[in-house]
Amino acid sequence: MKVLLFAIRSRHKKFFVELRKKDKNIFDIVFPKYKFTFSLKGLKELKNINLEPAIDFAVEEFCVKVIALPKFILYGYFKGLAFFYYLKYYSLIDKKYDAILLWNGGKCRQRVVIEIAKLHNIQPIFFENGLLPNRMVLDTKGINAENSVPRDRLFFERYHNALVLPETLIPRQPKNQKKFKQIVTSLPHSFIFIPFQVDSDTQIISNSKWIKNMRQLFDVIEELSLKTTYNFVFKEHPSSSYNYPDLHQRAKDSGQLFFANGYATQALIQKSLAVITVNSTVGIESLLFKKRVVVLGDAFYRIDGITKGVSDLEMLHKVFLDLESWIYEEKLVENFLKYLYYDYLIPKDENLYTHFYDFIKKVIK
Repeated sequence: MKVLLFAIRSRHKKFFVELRKKDKNIFDIVFPKYKFTFSLKGLKELKNINLEPAIDFAVEEFCVKVIALPKFILYGYFKGLAFFYYLKYYSLIDKKYDAILLWNGGKCRQRVVIEIAKLHNIQPIFFENGLLPNRMVLDTKGINAENSVPRDRLFFERYHNALVLPETLIPRQPKNQKKFKQIVTSLPHSFIFIPFQVDSDTQIISNSKWIKNMRQLFDVIEELSLKTTYNFVFKEHPSSSYNYPDLHQRAKDSGQLFFANGYATQALIQKSLAVITVNSTVGIESLLFKKRVVVLGDAFYRIDGITKGVSDLEMLHKVFLDLESWIYEEKLVENFLKYLYYDYLIPKDENLYTHFYDFIKKVIK
């Protein structure tokens, strides 16, 4: 058994160095940042790969992060870059490997890696932080909307687990401490909570057909507020580099919209009547506190009886016309969360690397 640990960033390499200690005969680490080899052998395989998803993601990410230039110009540039990555990575990914472990899998470079893995019949394994407190994702299919969690409510109706779920979330440290010290003097007595996400994240670029950025999300909620009597509270994402002074002003002028960056996410969830999310982890966390969750994007937890999926403003309006009659299926949601916490996710504890090692051996076996 041979496994390639493919590190795109330094923090991935640091994690892999510790994992490799479990068995140096099985694991090899590659960190392409400092590799300058290329393989022209990959040229004959070009007809058998699809670099379009990698190119398309890179174009969209650039438009979000940098500037929205004409896409045909960006497409040519990123097509060349994807080709560059392909020749570089082809020289590093040998057919001798049974599996390749990489972070996320949804961004440009990771998508190129996956194409090469397919060529060599190598099993990709994806990992990422999160979903529930002190847990990590480890999956052979993908992360987020692409993961292997069952989508059939019947599966969760039949699932049983007597263990208890966590009751406390782990706060994420914000990049901009000053912005998240802004305290609203008082929250509305009752409100709907809407967590912002990162516009350039794969969750928005790849898994959100309707809402393409947080300004559009604000516009949708603002329009919804005109049709209902509910109050709506937003919190910006702690990892986002964007500032929204104009949206803050629009919220102040509305009388029904509020920003509450200074409040802990858990407190906002617990005080809320319901939560609206594109496809954030906050949606899953909200289920821990028995909240009704509306999902606007593609998400693995967009399952009948667990959350309500909405694809346009009209559907969203209908949900809030009838919010009070929404029957929260507590047992079904509890089973879903327990499956995630105890069966699907990997405990992020002192045995983390052992959990990874055991999972990988089981997959390859």
